[in-house]
Amino acid sequence: MAGLAALPGRLAGKSERLKITRIELFRVAVPMQEDIINSPEFSPDPLTEFPGIPKFILKLHTDSGIVGIGETARGLAEEGVRRNVEFLLGNNILDLNLGRLELPYPAAYSGFESALYDALGKAVGWPVWRLLGGLAQERVLVNYWCGRKNPQDMRRVAERAVAGNFRGIKIKGRPGDPVVKAVEAIAAVSPALKVTVDFNGYHKDVAEFLPIGRALDAIGNVEVIEDPITKSDLAGYAELRRRLKSPIALHLASPKAMLEAICAGACEVFNTGPAPSMQSFVANAYLAGAAGIPVWHGSGHELGILDAAMVHSCAAAANCTLASDILSYQRVDDLVVRPIAIRDSFAIVPRAPGLGVELDEDAVRRYRI
Repeated sequence: MAGLAALPGRLAGKSERLKITRIELFRVAVPMQEDIINSPEFSPDPLTEFPGIPKFILKLHTDSGIVGIGETARGLAEEGVRRNVEFLLGNNILDLNLGRLELPYPAAYSGFESALYDALGKAVGWPVWRLLGGLAQERVLVNYWCGRKNPQDMRRVAERAVAGNFRGIKIKGRPGDPVVKAVEAIAAVSPALKVTVDFNGYHKDVAEFLPIGRALDAIGNVEVIEDPITKSDLAGYAELRRRLKSPIALHLASPKAMLEAICAGACEVFNTGPAPSMQSFVANAYLAGAAGIPVWHGSGHELGILDAAMVHSCAAAANCTLASDILSYQRVDDLVVRPIAIRDSFAIVPRAPGLGVELDEDAVRRYRI
């Protein structure tokens, strides 16, 4: 940022040329592709509802002519999003603390943060990962993903993952689900496919989960077991670490909670996204890295803009080495002109200024509600 003072006056990026003049909002809902979420017997379930929950796409205009694009989380109040718009109008982006935006409606933080970083990166000619501290990795590991599946449906999912050259699959499970049989079905398709099983903390304690964990250990293709029991039981997590071979992960975005888990020896891996911001994800990754713990970036199954922001965040974190949930390829449309490139299970980090993706205006009109 110190280099901004030396930029020639003709370049957009001088302080007087990044004033926010207008922010357009587009409320959209984009369906998932078929056969991604749950088998029919596991519905209704919150997983089956989220594709229909709207989110907002932002176009942030500046007096330089530079436009930043953003994407919020889903299910937000339009009134709150518009409060953020009014708060930012007239501000110069270079006068804002992008590491700690004091927005009146924090729930929409990610959408406004990504638009501001996109505009700033375009102004100075830098990709967002450079604004986040620099490039730690040129590609970000990505797995295939599905919801709660019976073994027959899981086999079909595994076949798609193999056809797409993915190295692994993340799946969901709850008490009573045939998770062990589903993981065996994946191994039958390809023993090389690694599986992350996310239980979302639904099992009540170690005694209830331990037989399932041992059965998963015996299959031999499990990469990570995520949130097997309630997250508050750190002693239980430490016990599972001692008694199971598969690495145990906790999904935490609070630095305080991460520190407590580290001190308790509760996990070997953190899923530390979606964090409140790109900056906080990178900071959380540094925190975990200081303890020798790798991380991955979770998500709410986003579209292309927020996925691009996640790719930049992961690219700036050297210990983000497990497969992150960059999953916009599983929507019927990601709302960007050129999808994030995924080759052999890795998302290729953009090198263009800003987020490196362009809003598909036609697709936004098609899915606007």
